[in-house]
Amino acid sequence: MLCTASTLACAESKSKQFLSRLQWVTEDYPPYNYLDESGHLEGAVPDVLSMVYNELSIKKRGNNIILLPWARLVMYMERYPEYAAFSMVTTSERANKFKLVPLPITTKISILALTSNMDILQNKTVDELTIAVVRGDIGQKLLNIQKNPAKQVETTSAISMLEMLLRERVDAIAYSEDVTNYQLKKLGVEQSTVSSLYLLKDDSDVNFVFHKDTSNCVIDMFTDELAILNKKGKLQPIWNKYIQD
Repeated sequence: MLCTASTLACAESKSKQFLSRLQWVTEDYPPYNYLDESGHLEGAVPDVLSMVYNELSIKKRGNNIILLPWARLVMYMERYPEYAAFSMVTTSERANKFKLVPLPITTKISILALTSNMDILQNKTVDELTIAVVRGDIGQKLLNIQKNPAKQVETTSAISMLEMLLRERVDAIAYSEDVTNYQLKKLGVEQSTVSSLYLLKDDSDVNFVFHKDTSNCVIDMFTDELAILNKKGKLQPIWNKYIQD
């Protein structure tokens, strides 16, 4: 086929244009993504996203990434091809519904409880437990996928969920261990106050999320750049800054 180079260049140009026009959305999910005290978006995933765009010489549309409640973020991603999001943990349902680009990092999702109540809870059957979840979050998804019989109490944020646990209004929560530890620190609570009662999934991918109609050219460009940055060792310092003690 003739003009292969120009065809590839054209595809690259169109892919970069598409990425430059995307409206990115996220949720409060520290240490992956969150607002600092001055209202500026921080976290491991926003830093990686900026690095990808810089390496590809792409300017994001404005400098704004919109922070949304999780359920609304999912709705936007289902409806609008011009939206992209982070960070979403993989499930088979989500993989069918969206195009996911995983970061080279995994997270543990667990049923977590107060350490002081561990002996009591370990003697209970699962269907005797009351577990708080963030509505639509991976913790709730995994409970449902695994047909966990525990009673669920839905909340709209990690903080409200954790406060229910700390006040012993529920037996446990289903959530990411990394995010739970960060939120405990934010609340001024010792990490040892909460422990894992049951592991739901120990190797969940953390993903950038694109609408299902996004072209494979865009997905491949984004995925390849992430791989290049990881191979060069540029991503590990970001994890060290935000995620590792």
